[in-house]
Amino acid sequence: MRIYSHFVSGHLINQFLIVNDETMEAIMIDAPDLDGNIIEIIEKNRIKLKGLLITHSHEAHVASLGTIFKIYNPSLYAFFDNVSGYEAVRVNDGDVVSVAGMEVRCFHIPGHSLDSMCYLIGSALFTGDTLQSGYIGQTRALIEKELLIQGIKEKLFTLEDNTLIFPAHGSLSKIRVEKMFNQDILEANITIFS
Repeated sequence: MRIYSHFVSGHLINQFLIVNDETMEAIMIDAPDLDGNIIEIIEKNRIKLKGLLITHSHEAHVASLGTIFKIYNPSLYAFFDNVSGYEAVRVNDGDVVSVAGMEVRCFHIPGHSLDSMCYLIGSALFTGDTLQSGYIGQTRALIEKELLIQGIKEKLFTLEDNTLIFPAHGSLSKIRVEKMFNQDILEANITIFS
């Protein structure tokens, strides 16, 4: 398995392409942009884009769906069965699907958005905006923040400590590092007595 990372400056989002070395079939994580760089990687390496996993349907993460479907014909996977007018295979918490010959474990962790999904492929965890290096995704209310932190602790922090985190924003991390240093989660553990 190979992972290509592409920074989309227009949306300040990391986009990932995961390639099955045996079949040269691939999965793309989110669709913020489809520029010449990512197309060149796909075409130059004769990669067959088989799946597109959506971490959540905020506009910046699905902006290039139309362009992708004009050029390629991947199956779309998301929490909702329709994303910006495109039919998707609905995935939910605990689902395991085979995409491009690779096993994908799905984790539904609402909080940042109702449809927030994380995907584990091998030892690589693609977290979208749910969990990032040092912080968690933005929420609009305290209850959403608590729901998000609870989901991270129960579903992601139970994974192997050396699981690599590939977030939509910022640098890569590991589960172990986030358990020790994630400021949002550490602050949530502090109880103030008055």
